[in-house]
Amino acid sequence: MNIGFDAKRIYDNTTGLGGYGRSLLHNLLRWFPQYNYQLFVHEKYFRPSPFKYQNFVDKTLVSNHYLSDLWRSTDIGLDIETSGVEIFHGLSNELPFKMPANVKSIVTIHDVIFHKFPDFFPLLDRKVYQYKVKKACENASAIVAVSENTRNDLIEDFKVPEEKIFIVNPSWGREFEYKYTNWYTELLRHKYQIPFQFVLYVGATSQRKNLKVVIDALDFPENSEFPLVVVSNGGDTLEEMETYVYQKDLRDRVFFLKNIPWYELPGIYHMAKCLVYPSFYEGFGLPIIEALKMGLPVIASDNSSLREAGGMGATYVDASDVEGWADAINKTMLDSSFSQKLIQDGKTYIQRFSPEVVTSAMVDLYSW
Repeated sequence: MNIGFDAKRIYDNTTGLGGYGRSLLHNLLRWFPQYNYQLFVHEKYFRPSPFKYQNFVDKTLVSNHYLSDLWRSTDIGLDIETSGVEIFHGLSNELPFKMPANVKSIVTIHDVIFHKFPDFFPLLDRKVYQYKVKKACENASAIVAVSENTRNDLIEDFKVPEEKIFIVNPSWGREFEYKYTNWYTELLRHKYQIPFQFVLYVGATSQRKNLKVVIDALDFPENSEFPLVVVSNGGDTLEEMETYVYQKDLRDRVFFLKNIPWYELPGIYHMAKCLVYPSFYEGFGLPIIEALKMGLPVIASDNSSLREAGGMGATYVDASDVEGWADAINKTMLDSSFSQKLIQDGKTYIQRFSPEVVTSAMVDLYSW
């Protein structure tokens, strides 16, 4: 098989969308090296990328088309046609508007949160996302939904035929496969000046991610001993959250780590006592399985896809219930038998998301 990929996010994205694409490509090269892979990217995103792994670069076609932001919706089709690929996979919610007739097209839809929570998105962004997802679902030979929840959203909200949708969950990145020693984590602790026995939050600090409920929960008297480490690449409420921490006089207990190198993230997980994931809505919830992989108990919101991601390795709370979050944090941090049960159940549960299992499912779809 000759398989092509839209590689914009692979080269240009430091959040979950980029991690999804890079993990998939690394795993395909590891488990299925007998196939040919071709990455397509515009030089605007390729040139400054920190993710130029040699095995990616060797397989990358770099375009210098003058309309960089429109290229992957329009003229990428010409590059696909001349490349000889038989399958093209759009990794992040979109496909070229016009595909060569002899190429099978697959698109991964991560979520339709722009449709579920329109107030979280600027009007123009929302309209663009709506159009691209609708068009991709119409044109795709097959659609990858990252969760049962996203599959249901596509059926209910976009009227996508059930038979076009295949659920293939994400997996964790290869950096989570390594062993992390106490020596290494102590180096990280010294580098970032972070405390022992902390609650961990990983993700954007946007309104939808709902970090405020965790800060409020830690302000309860019974939780006054627990520090919080926030690992974030930014978001539209980052400054607001930093100000809020200052106003609540929690500066000595809440630590913001911004834009840390991707390869250090597993070490941060390794040092934490539990992960909190208070989002109002998710397509999947990758930090949850990353935490379970690193042996952490998880506290997550009881909505959308988060029970799919956490299974028996997490305890679930209404996203808006501050007291419920306070109680769950207290119990997870202090009740060792409770947290150990979550850890053990989580280690069993996440085998379904192992790189080999997930990548084999994707290759089955390519062969379909």
